[in-house]
Amino acid sequence: MPRAEDSYEAIFTALAHPARRRILISLNFAGGEMSAGAIARLFAEAWPTTTRHLQVLEAAGILAHERQGRTRLYRMDRERLALARDWLGWFDRDPVTAEEREDDDQRDDGSPVPAQLGSGGH
Repeated sequence: MPRAEDSYEAIFTALAHPARRRILISLNFAGGEMSAGAIARLFAEAWPTTTRHLQVLEAAGILAHERQGRTRLYRMDRERLALARDWLGWFDRDPVTAEEREDDDQRDDGSPVPAQLGSGGH
């Protein structure tokens, strides 16, 4: 069993690429399962490129596949994705008490949190 640090690295590395995030979003809207062919049709890339993205997601434990006849079905592992959500959730907590913040719209000094500052400067 991989160490937790390795799991986080694998998950966040897998989520870092926009094509892999698109695969996961598509799987989510399809109920968590899609065939390899349906996933391939999402992209204008060559099949080997799409296959590599699927392999990275599988290596991170976010996807699993099974064969049904000649079809390869990919399924999303929502519990594994929960590791990323739970880790990011720490940023919604007070850094001293680890309790959930009551007011996420403003910092202690009254200034808006970065998500509210607009999209300039990227």
